[in-house]
Parts: sequence; structure tokens; C-alpha cells
Amino acid sequence: DALPICLRRFAAKMSLHTRLLALARSSVQHARCIHKTSLQCGAGGSLFVHRDTPENNPDTPFDFTAENYKRVEAILGDYPEGHKAAAVIPVLDLAQRQNGWLPISAMNKVAEVLKMPQMRVYEVATFYTMFNRKPDRKST
Repeated sequence: DALPICLRRFAAKMSLHTRLLALARSSVQHARCIHKTSLQCGAGGSLFVHRDTPENNPDTPFDFTAENYKRVEAILGDYPEGHKAAAVIPVLDLAQRQNGWLPISAMNKVAEVLKMPQMRVYEVATFYTMFNRKPDRKST
């Protein structure tokens, strides 16, 4: 009460400034997590890299059945020329349904069928949690 009004206003502004500065710092820390995996940011998540195992490696045999090749052609018919790579999700789903899970060799086959880089297929398969990249106990 003994402080003049101008000093009280200055103190209030400094308090607001301090709060805004703290808010800005926390926003920057949150933004930095965008460039990290969810595991590094403290969230859950599984390993985002592939490790070769005896049952899941590039040499594991995988090919679509004749019936599923017909399904792939039907799926690709829904996409315009030059945009066939957009069919990656339904074709990956078909591979997973055929095999019970999605091994790396199936991802490579999808990349071959869609004429797209393998890395693009891996990116999609690792992003969506609907794709099981490890065999569950029932399918082994």
C-alpha cells in the first residue's frame, strides 16, 4: 500500500512478463518433442526400427496368392494412373490378412507391387498401429 501507483503497475507488468516468459519456455520445450519419438518424449511406444530375426528378415519368403494378386489389381483400379502408391494402406492390410502379421518381406513385396521405395512402405507400416510387425502367439 505504501508503494506509489506507478511502482505497483510496474510490478504487475513484471509479474505478467515473468508468467509469459515461463509459458513461452514451456511451449519451446513441448515443440522440441515434435522432432523426437514418443518414447523419447516420455510417452509410450514401441521400437520404431526393424531388427532382423529368424522369422522376420528380408529373406523370409512372402508372395501374394493368385487370388490376392487379383484383389491387388482390383484395389489399384480404384486409383488414378500416377497415384497407385496411395493404395499402400489397403495393400499392406491385404498382406497382413494373408500372413496373419506383416513381416519385412511382405512390406518389400508391397513396395515392389506398387513400384514405390521400400522406405515409404516402412514409414506407413510403422506409423499406423493397425499393422502388426511382430507375430503374435496365435500366428506362430
